Amino acid sequence: MALIFRNATNSRLYLTVAYPNSGCSPVAYAKLGWYHVEPGQTRRPIGANVGGFTFYFYAEDVFGRRWNGPYFTQVPNTPFHWCWNLGCSTCRNLGFRRIDVPANFVDYTITLTMSPSQGNSKSGKIVTVLPSKLKKVKPLFIKPKALPSKLIKLKPLLSNRIALPSPIDRSRF
Repeated sequence: MALIFRNATNSRLYLTVAYPNSGCSPVAYAKLGWYHVEPGQTRRPIGANVGGFTFYFYAEDVFGRRWNGPYFTQVPNTPFHWCWNLGCSTCRNLGFRRIDVPANFVDYTITLTMSPSQGNSKSGKIVTVLPSKLKKVKPLFIKPKALPSKLIKLKPLLSNRIALPSPIDRSRF
C-alpha cells in the first residue's frame, strides 16, 4: 500500500511529493522532499492506502529535465516537510504535476522516464510520465543589433550652455 516512484532514466532524480493533510490550513496538503532516486531504483514517499486520493509531485535531474506541472508552491533546496502554503526567502517556486489515483487501487506506481516507448502497464496501476517540455525563456539581457559601420558624428546640444542662478525675488517673502 503506497505511492511509488520509479526512475527509468539514466540519471539521478530529485523528487518532492505533496499529499492530503487535514492538519494544514487553508490548503489541506503537505509537501515533503527531497528524495534521491537512482536510475532503476524506486522510492515510496507515501506508505499508506493511496486509492481515491489526489497527489502532486515534482522531479528534476542534473541535466535540467523536469517533471512538473501548473500547481505552484515554494520549496527549499534542503530536506523539508511543510504545509503547502509555507515558503521561505531562499525557496524556489516550483510547479507540481497532479496525480489522481483511482479509488480501487491501494498502491500506485509512477514511472519517470525519457522514452515514450515505455507505455503504460496493462494493469493500470503503473503510469509512465515523460518530462515536461522545456520552454524557451527570453533572456533578461537583449544583445543589441550590430551598429552601422558608418556613424554620423553629432554635436551635443548642451555642450556650451551655461546655467546661471536666477535672482531671488525678495518681495515674495
